[in-house]
Amino acid sequence: MLRIKVLRPGLLTTVQDMGRRGYEHLGIMVGGHLDDYAAAWANRLVNNPPGSALLEITLLGPELEALDDGWAALAGADLGAYIGESRWSPGHSRYLKTGDRIGFSGIKRGARAYLAFAGGIDVPDILGSRSTDLVSKFGGFEGRGLKPGDVLNYHGGEAQLMAAPVESGLCREKIRILPGVHLTRFSQDTWNRLQTANFRVSPHSDRIGIRLEGDALSAASLRGDAISEGLAIGSIEVPPSGELLILLKSRGSIGGYPTIAHVIQADWPVLAQLKPGDRVHLRGVSAVEAREALEEQRTWLNLDPTPI
Repeated sequence: MLRIKVLRPGLLTTVQDMGRRGYEHLGIMVGGHLDDYAAAWANRLVNNPPGSALLEITLLGPELEALDDGWAALAGADLGAYIGESRWSPGHSRYLKTGDRIGFSGIKRGARAYLAFAGGIDVPDILGSRSTDLVSKFGGFEGRGLKPGDVLNYHGGEAQLMAAPVESGLCREKIRILPGVHLTRFSQDTWNRLQTANFRVSPHSDRIGIRLEGDALSAASLRGDAISEGLAIGSIEVPPSGELLILLKSRGSIGGYPTIAHVIQADWPVLAQLKPGDRVHLRGVSAVEAREALEEQRTWLNLDPTPI
């Protein structure tokens, strides 16, 4: 077993994998890494299976020390990563030597980076996942974000210097949407304004959901809240205040605010890379376009990494 020591934890660094599925009826959220695309690339670059546990790093990165020689890969946001005095760009694997220090100088692009170690991080499997559930405080590393002095074990394995042949972090302003289950409760004018309004990501956003600041879409005319029902990842709710709330993987399993739209699955990684202050524009697409976008993304993930 190989080891990585946490010297400084950064803003929020947690162990995540693909999440827990099949327990939402019990109130246990899917959770897991928010950017499935970047996490998949990080694992691929060190020959890990897709579900291997890795680190999700949010906004301000940690400082880590390698206590053993081993392979690691970085993908997703560019948070200014470096090893010693050497720059480490997202979408590349690196060989860590004992005593090497990994650090992050600051945000260049995106919000969440993913750091995978060969063989995957070794933490207990709880309900089929090694992900950290910060709300319920279980899973991952003691159910919490990392702290100074924590030592992570990882299995190790063979890898080589590789680079992703495509961008490993999807960052853009435009978010593609499909009509929501309660769209008929809103006027056509509201749907049109949804796609022309300018929004910014609120500082009050987290792994549960992204709050958008901007032109309010009044829900005051709606006759009461919607009946409580299951909530999908990517649902865009409109509370009585008229603000927008885009639900992410750590959302509650049911809710009662009207859902005006749904972010297409291919753009969930884009949501994960939004940070406070980022501009957001919503654009309606057809179901056919949504399927094509997802297939294109899966095609990218099937490309072979490039030796370097």
